[in-house]
Amino acid sequence: MKNRILILSVIILTLSLQSCSSIDKESSETSAAQIYTSVAASLTAQSASKPTSTITPENTATIIPTKETLSIPTLAQVAITSVSDSLVCDNAAYIGDVTIPDGTIVSPGETFTKTWRVQNTGSCNWNTSYMLVFNSGETMGGKTTAVPYVVSSGNQMDISVSLTAPTDLGTYVGYWKLQNSSGTIFGQTLYVQITVATSTATSTLTPTATEEATLTPTQTVAAATATTVPTSTSEIVVEPTATVE
Repeated sequence: MKNRILILSVIILTLSLQSCSSIDKESSETSAAQIYTSVAASLTAQSASKPTSTITPENTATIIPTKETLSIPTLAQVAITSVSDSLVCDNAAYIGDVTIPDGTIVSPGETFTKTWRVQNTGSCNWNTSYMLVFNSGETMGGKTTAVPYVVSSGNQMDISVSLTAPTDLGTYVGYWKLQNSSGTIFGQTLYVQITVATSTATSTLTPTATEEATLTPTQTVAAATATTVPTSTSEIVVEPTATVE
């Protein structure tokens, strides 16, 4: 009997607790809903009473494209070495004029000999198969001339060509170069420059030593001649006469 009463009491207590929990839950849910409604109304009223602010977009800087500067790479300067400046087999350098310097005045048709002094600046020796040949300008009757002797590297030589001046007046230039045995032209250009003009001959009196005549008086005594002078006493007087030359 007591067990039944105890079980019944437990059931009633459990139902009571569930009923209270349900009432509290509904009350809490009601209170929360009221709070949410009140807050929403307040926010609505505030938003209605305050003017809405208009967001003005700020001015943004417009980027103007600029011309792109192109950096042009600088080309490295390459030293160009002339073949004539390097130590090659055949090379020649002009040293000077031995005869007929530039601008020499010659008569029309006059024959003359032009001589240059050159140096062998190559690594090969020159022999008599090397030639001095006409290159350009006025030939003036010049012919190809052979190198007169063997010229070792570093040595100098004099080489000449026989020329004839033109008959017309004026300035004339002829260019010549050296040529090796293979027919290859090399070295510095040699040239002859003359001016053909008529020369006016002027006579110059050169005093010469003359012998002065020195007169040395000589006394010549003529032989005495007898002169007969008649006198009153008939004396014969002989008077000698002297002749000075």
